[in-house]
Amino acid sequence: MSAEQHRGGLVKETRTQRTSIILVLALLFPVVATAQQAVRPTIQIRTPQEGAFVSGPTVLAVDVSAAAGTSIAEVKFFVDDVEVGSRTEPPWEITWDAGQTFARRVIRVLVTDSTGGQSEETVLTRDLESAVFTAEVNVVPLYVNVTDDRGVYIPDMRMQEFEVYENGKKQEILFFDSEPRPVVIGILIDTSGSMEGIKMARAKQGASAFLEHITQQDEAFVMGFDAFPRLLQNLTPNHARLRDAIQEMAPRGATSLNMAIVEGADILVDRPERRALIILSDGFDTVQSVTEGQAIDYARLQDVRLYTIGIFDMINNPIRSSGFDTLNRGEVSMRAYSDGTGGRTFILNSLGELDRAYDEIAAELRSQYSLGYRPDSLAAPGEWREIEVRTKRGAGRTKPGYYGQ
Repeated sequence: MSAEQHRGGLVKETRTQRTSIILVLALLFPVVATAQQAVRPTIQIRTPQEGAFVSGPTVLAVDVSAAAGTSIAEVKFFVDDVEVGSRTEPPWEITWDAGQTFARRVIRVLVTDSTGGQSEETVLTRDLESAVFTAEVNVVPLYVNVTDDRGVYIPDMRMQEFEVYENGKKQEILFFDSEPRPVVIGILIDTSGSMEGIKMARAKQGASAFLEHITQQDEAFVMGFDAFPRLLQNLTPNHARLRDAIQEMAPRGATSLNMAIVEGADILVDRPERRALIILSDGFDTVQSVTEGQAIDYARLQDVRLYTIGIFDMINNPIRSSGFDTLNRGEVSMRAYSDGTGGRTFILNSLGELDRAYDEIAAELRSQYSLGYRPDSLAAPGEWREIEVRTKRGAGRTKPGYYGQ
């Protein structure tokens, strides 16, 4: 189209021409889409399984299949993004030395077929601290927030006002505490390229203000995440060190949010205090080194609550304002992280609401009742046990359940 036509001149085309173009596109698109889908091979990691403990010589094995008219050209095996072996013919497996101790590893397998089509799958293994923690603990701890119908925290609940159910069966509460308890917190901030400018400035300001809620009994760490998670300050109660780490952040690159959750949960794994990650982002994971579901499951395994703050651009992302939240991928992810771990989600309409979101998270962490119970039977490894807390006043909220270890 010429510049004059673009400025409003009439475009002269016949109805026949328009119809022909539409028909060609309608016929061509399904053919192209079908061809693109058909060349993708399928893959499933057989060993090790998700959440396994591995050490020493370890078999990495997959099941792969090619689409009709294609064949498997190569299968590559990666551990923590380092290639450790490949195969060009069956069996589709290699032996890899995992070392002498359990460690958290990201195992990724990439399959390529004869047309260049590719698929991949990842699993996470678990570390020594998880193994020790699992072996020693058979009491399920719960941290419960109780609010009235206005959303105000109820501060004077008694143990008799709580009932705990596991898989629908009532449990005996073994301990109860209403006093504020120390917390270890990860402050995770999106440092991808889309955060440049006022978003990053306000994110730094809001996170720095949140530090005033960190007491000498608490500890926090600071992590930025772009193409890779970056630990800028490890756990400390020192406000100055945490503030300096926040100010170091600079936006660049992609968004590895899922891996940031995994690495953040790893930092908290061997701590006895309450554990939480506070995640601020304006988007969703664009790297996918691990999946959203794997990140949520890993946080559940480490008993870490995820609190999320979304600062999506209402102008450039008008879908959210239409009311169809399921179409906003970033918001859907944020809610999935929080709902899956017993945290909360804050979707902001303006950057001016950021301080309030951080203040509400701090208030929630200070307003939790501590309960614990011992289930009648231990859950089998990988078995999901659903938890429900009922209260005689207000509404209680805690983690939705736990996996057998």
